[in-house]
Formats: sequence, C-alpha cells, structure tokens
Amino acid sequence: MEALTPTAQRLLAAAQRLLASGGFEALKLSAIAREAGESKASIGYHFGNKAGLVTALVDSFAHDANRGLIEETSELPEAKDRIHALIDGETRIAADSKSFQSFFEVLPYALRDEDLRERVAALYDGYRDTVLRCLNAADPGAKRQLRPFAMLMIAIVDGLAIQHGLDPNGADVAAATDLWERLVRPHLTEAGSLDRG
Repeated sequence: MEALTPTAQRLLAAAQRLLASGGFEALKLSAIAREAGESKASIGYHFGNKAGLVTALVDSFAHDANRGLIEETSELPEAKDRIHALIDGETRIAADSKSFQSFFEVLPYALRDEDLRERVAALYDGYRDTVLRCLNAADPGAKRQLRPFAMLMIAIVDGLAIQHGLDPNGADVAAATDLWERLVRPHLTEAGSLDRG
C-alpha cells in the first residue's frame, strides 16, 4: 500500500467509497475514475485492470492491521507472548465490521471470476504467511507444521467477522478468541514448532 503513487491511492480511496455506498455493482471503472478525479485509463496504468484494482482494494482492508501484527509480534521473544499478540490482533481484525462488510461485498464476485479468485487466493496465502511470521515460523519444517494452524486462524477470523457483522451485540469475538488461544497455546508450544518461552 505504501508503494502506491498518489494517483493510485486516490483511485483506491474512490473505490473504497463507492464500494461502501453502493456495493460491488458500484465499482464501475468510469465511476471510480470520476470519483477520484482521474482518467479511466489511469486505472489500467496503476492496477492493470479491474481485477487488479479490486485485489488492491481487498488487500487494503487488512493491510495495516496485518503489518502491525508482524511488527508487534517480531519484538516479542517468547512464543507464548507472540501467540497472545497474534490472537489479540486477529480479534481486533475480526471485530472490524466496516472492513469485513466491504470484504464480504467482494467475496461472491471473487468466487465467480477466475482472475479475481486467483488474486484473492494469493492474498489469503499472504494472510497465512502473516500468521506464520507472527509465530516466528522461519524454517520450512515449522512452516509446514504450522500452516494448518494459520488456515484455521484465518477461518476463525472470517467466521467471527460474519457473526459479529450480523449480531454485533450477541457475538462476543473476544470471548471466542480467548477460548481459541487457551485451546491452541499448549499445542503450539508443546509441538516444538515454536520456541518455549
């Protein structure tokens, strides 16, 4: 996100506004360009095509939170502290109804559009990598062993986000992730995948 030019940032912000106000159907290239005060050709120049812009849009929903998680956990030497910081950060991500509402607007289209599906799948691979980096799983063996945990962590975040979006007062995201942490902490530390702090 930081590497985007000011024009690309304006286009992305315009797409975010249109998605929030009108759903995926509002993401017409001409409408995005008009909203950003840029030419329609600038979308192709900066993002390649609509799928490229939508991919950047999806990535923008969680980019800062994921980057913050990596930075926060990299400063923690003990496995138990990294596990707690990761799950605490994922709790905040799951409770961010606004970002997930936008994400869930895009998801059905990503499932139907092959180009978009592949791009969003690559983002999910990056999210799994974020979990592995937060757990300091550097060697290939640890990555292989912890990849299923990363997949479950992402599935839990997505599922809790749906429940929280539908029932913000009844879905206690923090209680659910607290239980998840209590369940997985012994497995992660005893499995030898992480250093024991």
